[in-house]
Amino acid sequence: MNSALLHNGQIITAAEYNPEKNGQRIRCIDKSCHTDLIFVPGTDSSVPYFKTTGKNDHSKHHEKCGFYRILTFEESIRKVEEYQSDLMEKGIKETLIRLNLKKLDPDYVARTVEKEDSEKKAKDPNEVKVKQENKTPNSIGTLKAIVKLLTSYEPDTLATILVSINGRKIPLSLIVISHDKAHELAWSDQADPTLSYFVYGVIQNVVRRESVYYINFEPINGVVFSLVIFSKYFKHFTYKDEQLIGRKVLAYGSRLKKNEYKGKNTSELVIKSNQYIEFLGKN
Repeated sequence: MNSALLHNGQIITAAEYNPEKNGQRIRCIDKSCHTDLIFVPGTDSSVPYFKTTGKNDHSKHHEKCGFYRILTFEESIRKVEEYQSDLMEKGIKETLIRLNLKKLDPDYVARTVEKEDSEKKAKDPNEVKVKQENKTPNSIGTLKAIVKLLTSYEPDTLATILVSINGRKIPLSLIVISHDKAHELAWSDQADPTLSYFVYGVIQNVVRRESVYYINFEPINGVVFSLVIFSKYFKHFTYKDEQLIGRKVLAYGSRLKKNEYKGKNTSELVIKSNQYIEFLGKN
């Protein structure tokens, strides 16, 4: 764990924690838990962190706690959303990550040779490391790096992340959403037209027509959601049906929009290539 709740209600990171200054009474930040924690100092080869001893009922995470066991992708995202407002409100140090996915777009062309050279020298986005003490924003340029980030860190660390997009700083939990939530945002007109979203779900079937492909997610609470690829981009999307059906994916899209099919409200996310989908494992 990277965060702990102090006796005065403040939340602190392990890197900032000082037992003499902050006291020994530290607890789990999860509202369903609040169990006692101990502090493990960092070494030359490891960072400091908090943990339970597990010796008694007062030092074991509750089964509903986000740290009780390894979470599924969906559970982790829900916990990030739950923790995010608390952590931000209580002044915990934020981690800023610059998001630049322009190179995923098949239509993208670098403006100048100098710009291309500069981007080649950029740090590999697949090697993203989130560090509380890092003052320079990390940069992410692939969907694979997004998934790596979301599956490599505990929810309290993810909850401190702000994503920098075109100068805006946005909490991670606002743009990584389930497809039923994406549908709700679209049909309540709360989806931000200036943002691209990361939507996850399980693929139920694929419908291929002459001018458009529909990759349909398994409905949740009756919500019908599809990834849409137009004919202009067919050459950039080479997955076969058997590679997609039944797979859990995270999809990045340039447009979240409303549609109607047989009198029912549906939602769609427009994608352009294989790189707009990242597999999360079989369901």
